[in-house]
Amino acid sequence: MFDFFNFDMMSLTYILVLSANLALILLIGNLTYERARDAWHSVSGRANSLQTNLTDLQSSAEVAERQSVEADQNIDAALKKLAAMEDELEQLKKRHEEEPLPFVYRTTPTENFDPGGTIWEFLVQHDEGLQEVDAHHPARQWVNGRHYLVQGATQKAALRQLERHVPESAGFRITPLRHHDTGFAKAG
Repeated sequence: MFDFFNFDMMSLTYILVLSANLALILLIGNLTYERARDAWHSVSGRANSLQTNLTDLQSSAEVAERQSVEADQNIDAALKKLAAMEDELEQLKKRHEEEPLPFVYRTTPTENFDPGGTIWEFLVQHDEGLQEVDAHHPARQWVNGRHYLVQGATQKAALRQLERHVPESAGFRITPLRHHDTGFAKAG
């Protein structure tokens, strides 16, 4: 009986150890499954979050691309407008250089005043002390000359009228350029 008791104790110990090992394996398996499931939910949640962020970034990139295209179009339009304005400015400068200034100096009308008389064009220059003046200063016009249109029966009469306002004694130089017919027919 002693052998039988030993065998049964051995079997019982074997069964207990086997049961303990099996319980331990089931416990470890259950813990591993729980951790794997938690890890899967965490990873899938992170993947969903990253996918949402990627979609948002793609949408933002598309909006930025559209805005960039619109900005490029606006810049192109502005550059064309600027080029047109620069061309217009050059034309105005050229016209300003070619045409006399848009004002006419006339004396007080007298009985000799002839509304259909000849208009004489003069260039008035004065360059004393203006070399040091800034190129954009209005007095700089005197170096290059200012055009005056003066009405007079003769060039000499028109010149005398102009000399009263810009005398040679003050350093002005007057150069006669040409005369302009007004186009009015004299009444006879």
